[in-house]
Amino acid sequence: MLYETALDAADGRYLVNQWCQKNNCSSSQHRAFTHCVAIGKAAAAMLQGVLDSSRSLKKSLLICPASKISRHLQKNNNIISLASSHPVPDEKSIAAGQALVNFVSNIKDKDELLFLISGGTSSLVEMTVDNITLEQLQQINNYLLSSGKDIHQINAWRQQFSKIKGGGLLNWIKTSHVTQLLLSDVKEDKAEFIGSGLLVDAYTAPDSDDYLSNVLSRSQSGVRRQGPEKRGAAIQLDTHIIGNIKLAMQAVHQAALSQGLASIIHDEFIEGNAAAVAKKLYDFLIIAEPGIHIWGGETTVCLPEKPGIGGRNQTLALAFAQYIAENPGLHLLAAGTDGIDGNSNCAGAVVSMYTAKKAVAMGFDIQVEIEKANAGIVLMATDDLVKGARSNTNVMDIYIAYKQSD
Repeated sequence: MLYETALDAADGRYLVNQWCQKNNCSSSQHRAFTHCVAIGKAAAAMLQGVLDSSRSLKKSLLICPASKISRHLQKNNNIISLASSHPVPDEKSIAAGQALVNFVSNIKDKDELLFLISGGTSSLVEMTVDNITLEQLQQINNYLLSSGKDIHQINAWRQQFSKIKGGGLLNWIKTSHVTQLLLSDVKEDKAEFIGSGLLVDAYTAPDSDDYLSNVLSRSQSGVRRQGPEKRGAAIQLDTHIIGNIKLAMQAVHQAALSQGLASIIHDEFIEGNAAAVAKKLYDFLIIAEPGIHIWGGETTVCLPEKPGIGGRNQTLALAFAQYIAENPGLHLLAAGTDGIDGNSNCAGAVVSMYTAKKAVAMGFDIQVEIEKANAGIVLMATDDLVKGARSNTNVMDIYIAYKQSD
């Protein structure tokens, strides 16, 4: 399956292992890392990639969803494994933030510190600015996630309410040199937005938002300081993007070609309202050349007060299915590379002309279900959901269309 090919190409364990081998992480010619911090949905896999190739680590801190922590890592006495919350932070996220600060504060200047960061970090670890309660933090995150803002806007606002995001964590680091390996889940691979940029001193003003501005102004913190004030300039930070959506797309392209299929990678970044994007993709594919068409990106969905089951990829796929009910030659897969789409346990969906036909026959009003953010229930009923539970990566979403020859 082409989706699985994409996951394999961007696998966190594989990519970290390859980077470590290429850079001789265990040799005397390279800084041998003594301490490691791994945070994000793919953090456990990424940490395993270091352990596969290096024997120099003395202590590591792993913060990720509970389902990603293997028994092997949990039993390792040199690893502090913390299960935390995603996509909305909770008490575990605050505890993880304090554990992170404590961990890096105890690392001595002579030690070599490695960070492994992937998407999901923003929710998994947090230390809020003064006078922002956990309840307020959760309200802020729920608002952001349902607002239709893109990930850059969301993370720019998250930085405003955090002491450790936007480079703030640098204030607790005592080593003079830090290396970070990143799996990019943001447009243009901007390091300041991957995990909300724990180590990147690059202030980004958020967009205008009266609700969030009022919450911020009511706290004593006022407008957040523009980046870390103490340590940023004193630390040499080496940043390496080791995986992104382009890597996954290229792997799908090569796999399609190897199967004798015409294949085209599209450079356009897919973003905006998921249902509107579905219509845009349909309009393009109707006049496009036959074969495999591949895009990457991340759409958005404005959620109603009481959303149903699903996510942006299931919404896009179901909306697309409406347009191809009489077109047997078009198929579309829309899926998150992290294996999760919204509040469902699926990565997305793959739809054909039969999807809408089956849904209507079952009594669903597709447009109503899309407006209710309930695409997952429809696609479950039509048996078109795509599982991605074994994913070891997070490099945004991938869209793979197949147009048959006439």
